[in-house]
Amino acid sequence: LVSARPVELYQYSTTALQMEEKKSTKTLSSPLDRPALAVVDSLAILGFAAVGKASHAPDGSWDIGAVTLTAFPFWAAWLATSPLTGVYSINAVTQADGNLVQAELVTTGKGWIVAVPLGIALRGMIKGYVPPLSFIVVTMIATFVILGGARILFAFAEDFFV
Repeated sequence: LVSARPVELYQYSTTALQMEEKKSTKTLSSPLDRPALAVVDSLAILGFAAVGKASHAPDGSWDIGAVTLTAFPFWAAWLATSPLTGVYSINAVTQADGNLVQAELVTTGKGWIVAVPLGIALRGMIKGYVPPLSFIVVTMIATFVILGGARILFAFAEDFFV
């Protein structure tokens, strides 16, 4: 009888702690929560800028300084809005009933729909003019494809190796 009581209290305490952990789980996530994914996102945005710069260069080459300057407003917007959009949430991948591709596209879409238009606006302010509609459309499509593709590949690699 004496030994059964501490076990019962221990079980209650463990359950209570687990419930408290669920309550105290933070709702905001940052790139620091998933740094490897933040690097993948940064490289995807840099890749987007590099492809864009190369496609407009007369000889198809690109200058790393110009690419970085082009990518900067998109990096800033993506990283600044990420706590609100949840793109680095650990739970984001488990919300689509095990469908990794769908989960990553939904998570990417939540960040993309906010960050990319903000990045376009920031780039327009830096350049001093409103970007043409063709730039906006191509940027919206290209960033979703590149970010979504990079995040899907990362998710498969993470799932395989972790």
